[in-house]
Amino acid sequence: MGARKDNYYSPEEINMSQFGRALSHPARAKILRLLREYKSFRNTDMCRILNMSVSTVHNHIRTLKEADLVNLEYASHEYHITLKEENYMFYKDLID
Repeated sequence: MGARKDNYYSPEEINMSQFGRALSHPARAKILRLLREYKSFRNTDMCRILNMSVSTVHNHIRTLKEADLVNLEYASHEYHITLKEENYMFYKDLID
């Protein structure tokens, strides 16, 4: 998020803006949809599915992590991505 004055915004408002940013790119929306459907992916598999480079997928995953929508479990040369179901459902309920 760009320059901001944290004392002007509640934690909920900051979280909501991070969620909005997380959904502002179609690749991130697709990652969330895939995680809802299949539960878990390795980052290398996600690169193949999305036809994107490792660094591009990593940046998208980082944005989703900042919004607290995914969990990452690191291995030696890869990581596993899972959806934080409770946070996803919380935001989904807010926009429904």
